[in-house]
Amino acid sequence: MFVRTYNFNATTNKGVVETANRFNFVEIRVRDLEKAKNFYGNLFEWKITGDENKDYAYWLIDTGEKPGGGMWRMPKEKPTRVLVYILVDDIDKTLEKIVKLGGKVVVPKSSENGNAMATFADPDGNLFGLYEYTKK
Repeated sequence: MFVRTYNFNATTNKGVVETANRFNFVEIRVRDLEKAKNFYGNLFEWKITGDENKDYAYWLIDTGEKPGGGMWRMPKEKPTRVLVYILVDDIDKTLEKIVKLGGKVVVPKSSENGNAMATFADPDGNLFGLYEYTKK
């Protein structure tokens, strides 16, 4: 089933229509953002932009194609990893279905800029993120 949802494109500052139930973005969780920016930017020629302060740091990755991604500075007590987010039309229904099929909700639904997100583990323990854009 293909469901159309609204997505804001930070590069063009325009709304675009997206298809649900596909990979949406990839988040690389790192300790040293500057080091990671230099590594990935030089290795793959990605454009990496963002702000960093002592409390928060998240940089956007523009690969030139979809999906894009982000880098998030993680504290030492949290694990680093790559987290792939899947765009869904209804995060609540998707979380219910995950549990019914033997998966586990790891981080419950929360809000980010009015959009919804959550993290789940499949039956083998693989982690994925879910993302639902606010419907306009």
